[in-house]
Formats: sequence, C-alpha cells, structure tokens
Amino acid sequence: MPPAARRPLSFQDLIRFQELVKPPLRKALGCARIDLLPPPGPGEPNQELLHNALQNGRAVLDLGGGRLLIPLLDGARPLGLLAAHGVSEAQLPDAVRPFLAALVETSLTLVRSRLAAQRDALTGLGNEAALDEALTSAAARLTQAPPTGRLALDGEGQGEGLTLVAIRAQGLAGWQERHGRNLSDQVLGELARLIGEAAPQALVTARVGQTFFMLLPGSVQAARRAAEALQRSASKLRLEGARRDPWPVSLSLGASHLGHRGAGPACDTAALLKLRAGRALLAAERTGQEELLFFQEIAEKAGQVQEVMPLDRVLINLGRMHGLTEGDRLAVREPGSPPQVSKAEVAVSKLGAEESLAEVVSLASPASPLRPGDVLRRLPPQDASAEEPGHRQSLSLPGGEVAVTLEQATGALERRSLMAVYAALCAAGEPLAAVVLGVEDLESVAEVTGRLGAEALLAGLTEAARESFGPAALLGRYSPEALAALLPGVEAEQAAQAAGATLDKMREQGGRPVRAGVAAHPRQGFTVEQTLYDAAKALVHAGFLEPYSVVACDAVSLNISGDAAYGQGRLAEAVAEYEKALLLKADENNVLNSLGVCHGRLGQMEQAAECFRRAREVAPQDYMAHYNLGLALLRLGRRDEARTCLERGLELEPEHADTLFQLGCLAQERGRTNQALNYLQRAAARADCKKAVHCRLGLSLAAAGQGAQAEAAFKEALKHNPRDAAALSGLAGLYLEREANLDIALSLARRAMQQEPGAVQHPLTAGRILLKLGRARQALDLIDDALERHPRERRLQELAELAQEAAQA
Repeated sequence: MPPAARRPLSFQDLIRFQELVKPPLRKALGCARIDLLPPPGPGEPNQELLHNALQNGRAVLDLGGGRLLIPLLDGARPLGLLAAHGVSEAQLPDAVRPFLAALVETSLTLVRSRLAAQRDALTGLGNEAALDEALTSAAARLTQAPPTGRLALDGEGQGEGLTLVAIRAQGLAGWQERHGRNLSDQVLGELARLIGEAAPQALVTARVGQTFFMLLPGSVQAARRAAEALQRSASKLRLEGARRDPWPVSLSLGASHLGHRGAGPACDTAALLKLRAGRALLAAERTGQEELLFFQEIAEKAGQVQEVMPLDRVLINLGRMHGLTEGDRLAVREPGSPPQVSKAEVAVSKLGAEESLAEVVSLASPASPLRPGDVLRRLPPQDASAEEPGHRQSLSLPGGEVAVTLEQATGALERRSLMAVYAALCAAGEPLAAVVLGVEDLESVAEVTGRLGAEALLAGLTEAARESFGPAALLGRYSPEALAALLPGVEAEQAAQAAGATLDKMREQGGRPVRAGVAAHPRQGFTVEQTLYDAAKALVHAGFLEPYSVVACDAVSLNISGDAAYGQGRLAEAVAEYEKALLLKADENNVLNSLGVCHGRLGQMEQAAECFRRAREVAPQDYMAHYNLGLALLRLGRRDEARTCLERGLELEPEHADTLFQLGCLAQERGRTNQALNYLQRAAARADCKKAVHCRLGLSLAAAGQGAQAEAAFKEALKHNPRDAAALSGLAGLYLEREANLDIALSLARRAMQQEPGAVQHPLTAGRILLKLGRARQALDLIDDALERHPRERRLQELAELAQEAAQA
C-alpha cells in the first residue's frame, strides 16, 4: 500500500472535492456554469477536442459547443476536464492560458492537501474525518420520497439506500501482542487492499483504529454480496508470524442500513448510521458470527445471556436500542444447539437502553440451568391474555378486568400491557379511536443527551397527551420511539383534534419534531382489531410530511404501507394493503397501479392488466399506467395492443427511458432497424435507462452496419454486466466480421455459451470463429454438441456441413 501522501489523484477525488476546483476558475472566467468531465475513452467518437486538450495540456475553445475545455493533469496523467460554458475567444489572449494552467494546479494542490488531511497514513484509506464527511454528504443527498410510489412492473432498484459496514479482524490484538506492530500493520494493509477490491462501488472506505468502514450505495442485498466477497478474500490470506505460526484471517462485520430517505438532519443521520454499525459489529464479535450482521437483526441473531442472577433473573445484552420492549419473550438455548431446541423462556421485566433484566418464565429441565453465553431468540408476541411479569395494577374496561404494568419513566402502559388493554377494548366491539404519536429519530436524542434525556422527552410527550386527550385516554408505549393513545367511544375527527393539540404543546416546548397518525372504528370493510395498526401506518404517512403533522389513515397511508411490504418482498401482504386502500378510495390510480405491479410479480398477469386498465381510466394522462399496461400485455403475448399502449405513454412522456427501451425491443423483433435505433439511442442517452439497453443498441447498430458504434455499445453493456451473453456473443461476431482479435472473439463466444448454454446463437458464432482459425475438427465437435440440443436448427446443419468439408480437406 503506497503512503497516503504519494497516492495519485483520481477522477473520483475530483468529483468529491469539485467545489475546491470549480470556484476559482468560475470567478476568473466570469462564467456561471462549469462541468467536470471524465477523460474520454480510447476510440470514443466525437471526442477529438477533449483528446487534444488532454494530450497538449492546454485549454481548447470548443466554438461549436460554446465552452472552454480545460485539462486536469496529475503530472502527465489525465484526470479529467473542466468545461466552462459561455467563454468567448476574446477572453483568452495568449497571456491568459499559462494563468489558467497555474490556477488549475493550485486547485489540484488544494485537493491533494484535503486528501492528505483525510487519509490514513498506513493504509491509504480515509480516516475518521473523511468517513464523517462522506456519511454526512451521502445522508444529505437522501431525498424525501413522495407519499405514494409509482411502481413499474419491471422496476429495478427496490430497497435502495445507504449501508455502512464496520469490519474488524478477529484476534488482531493478540497477533500484535505476539508478533509486534509491524506484522499487525501488514495485516491492516492487506485488509485495506481487500476491502477496496471487494467494494469498488463504495462511496468511502476508511480506517479508524483497528476498525474499517465502507459506505455502500444500494440495497441490503448488495451490501451482503460485498461482505461475502470480502470474507472469501480474507479467508484465503495466510499470514505468518516471527515463528512462522500461521494466522487465518477471520472478520467480524456489522452494518446499518438507511433507505431512500433520511431521518432528520444529515449530521444526525450520519451519526446514527455510524453508531448502529458499531453496535452491530460489537454484537457480531460477541457472538462469533462471520456473516454480515445488520443492526436491526441484533435482537433476532445476537442476543445472549450476560449474567445469571438470583430469584430466576438474568441480565441480557439487548435493550430498547435494539427494538426490545418490556414484556418481550425470548427463547434461550445453548450455543451450537439447533434453533428449535430451547432450554428456557424468559420475559423482559426491566428494559434498559442496551441491557435489560429478564425473568425466567419456564425452564425445560432443572438439570439444564441458564448460563452466561446462552443464545437468545425473540419470540412472537403472545396472546394479550398471557401472564405478564412485573408489578401489576388492575384496569376495569368494557372487555373486562386487565392487569397492567406502568413504565417508570413515563407512567404510561408498557408495550405488553398496552396490547392487553387494546385486546380487551377490541373484544368489547365498541367505537374506538387510536392515535400513535412518534418522536422523530429518538435514538439520536439518546446518543446526544443520554438515555435520561430521551426518556424525559417521552415523559413530556406523555404529559402533553394526557392534557389533550383527557382522563379517559389509555396511554402506552407502542414502540421505542412512539406513544399510543386508545380512546374508547371517540370518533376520528375528535381524536385528530386532540392529537393536533398535543403536537402544538410539543412544538411550544421545542426539541425533536413529533407527528401523529389516527384511525377509528367503525369503518366500512375494516375490523376493530386493525385500528391501532392503521394509526401506526398513518404515522408513517405523516413522516413524509412536515413536522408536527397529523394524518388520519387513508388510501395514501395504506398505499405507503403496501409499498413498504412490496419493497421487502412480502407481495401477498402488499396486495392486502392495496385492496384495503381501494376500499377507502376506489379510484386512486397510484393504488391501482401498485396493485397491478404486485399481481404481475405474482404471475397473475390478467389481474395486473385489469388493474392497469382501471388506473388508465382514472388518470388517462398518467404515462405510467400506459407503460405498465403495455408491459402486462407484452407478457400476455398481445404485442400489437402493447405497442399501442407504449406509444401513447411515450406521447405523454417523450423521454421516458423504459418506454423507449420497450418500443426499441418491439421494433427489433419486427425487423425495423432504423426505428429500433431511434428508440434505443434516445433511451441510452438517459441517465436512468436500463443497463440492458446497451446490448440491444449494439445489436441494432450491428444490424445497421455501424460496427464501431456497435462495439462501443457492447463494451458498455459488458461494463455493467460482464455476464451478458448477448453482448459477449455480439462483440465476438463483430471481431469475426473484421477478422481481427479472433482468439479474443473465441473466448467471448465460449463465455457466452457458458452463460446461456441453451441458446443457439452462441455456438453458431463460436463455430464460425473456429473455422476461420482453421480448427475445423474442434468446430465440428462443438456444432455436433449444439445439434443434439437443437436437431432441427437449419443454420447449425449448414455450418456442420462446412465444418465437415473443412475437416476432410
């Protein structure tokens, strides 16, 4: 690993610190817009001026584009270019050009200085300052999503966001103690290299002490894949100490994930991501897990008994910060035993922030007492009538007498008691309103002000709710960050007014923003048991609105809930939510669209098409309804109808990349090459185009005889997906036509055959290349194998005859 000070600059460095590079030139040239461009690749068309600027190291005026191209060089190595728009030739006398070069070098020196200040000297990765800056910047870019999604039937990138992964080598401290700092530094350097290779897409990689961090864009699944790649690479390292005793490298990995939208101010969101990743790492180390452990999985995968105490009590390593609530039940088993074999069951009796006390509810055998290190697994909630640990009070309710426990911090019902009260009220079947009041990002409050500060905030919310809702209200802890109010005999409008009064009191007090969700029974088509949960869904809906918003559960709330279930792959649950939303508003086109997408993903394409038709009738100007209906009809084989829908969608949104892509594919199928090229080139020019567009574009360009452009398109396709069989085979075919790079062409065709062994095009291409190379016997063997799978394929039969003749010649 080269020392940090000598690490060469990269284009990514310029992107990261572009505000150090652009302003001096913007001021010197008096222009409002300066773009940062990457160096053009070899052979890219229409890039002559960019190449000239980089090769000569001098600014070039692009008269046609109305811009000045300023090269950015690290020594003689091109980094990129600045394109300053609106610069005239009169501004560039000969004396100005050396001044521009000096200004650029000064800007690059500033970038190098900033990098040196934020780089770890040992590994070349970022230091803690770089990590914090990258976290805050990434969190600031997370945008508030619209309250209702616009799902596409072929949508990509569900569940995108940010994942921060914390990594530590197990046993490194002991290795350093035995063999000294030099060898442990070698380990850290090797790990830094492996992390960079496993996660080239990382927004930042950093080292803080013996802990590494990588910030990854994208989904949870993408982070798991990167972690698995890193574990595989690390397991192959075999480092030897001074006495040649080998040390197999094993990693512990913890992570925290944030979806598409932030949780409050960017600095708080960044601190929360970092805090949770660290907690997940500690939990993974404590339990010896080698797979990536996410913060939200700690309660299910990393719970342990810390200490066995008198009077059948145990101290456990889980608390409110891990999503635990008072009364939660946990199964206890010995380490290494099957998950279904439990030795005891415990229930949380005193909830702490990170540790809790639990009481033994049942013990399988007195001969197998609980021991420190026993593994915990959270159990699903019991029936509300189940016995509850702790001090009891009794409430007389319409549904009967209920024993309850009050929280010490707030005086409200703890979670399990709240659910027991709720069950009793539901059993009575009388009118009921429920309000859920949520404090925005309470966990970061606990991090800044401590547990007492967070509890004081909740206590203040409870007191404000008591004043607003009145003495008949039953208040209890719904979740670690939310309070619930159960209001027997109250209607939705009255409950919303009281919730608004509570939020007004909290606004006057200042502090964290609070929001509220409201639902009430009776509602046509809904049971009383859904009321509290629908209030919680309304609270999620309120989270998309301004602070101190009150939302009564409506079709939008249920649409958001359905979208959340859809994003997590729970399609049947999403369908149920969308159908309930339609009970509240039958003509909600976003809900109809989302329901159609779910049916499509479940393979129920006729139902999907019907939903999209209804969405189109409700909102005929919504291009997404036309697009999704077109896709459903395509999958039903009704191509003419599909093309009509897609064309109408394109009229409404002329630059929708996915519509252009689908129309381009349809034009390809019909042999209309020029039309396909028009659609696909327009789609490829869009930043949000499907990655598959490049392969399709390459096929059309090749059919049009534009070999150089087709080659560039195939290479772009392989950059995004190295396993794209059609692009591999298409590029091989281009090389064959040019009779150039035939060995490379054969390798590409064989890789295509490996990816799609059942496709006929790939052995055809490989066979022709083998014939061109004079290897007729190999070509004949390959074609004979393909004929066994495709005995009636005429093209293979003709190629087999040619190969037979060549082999006999």
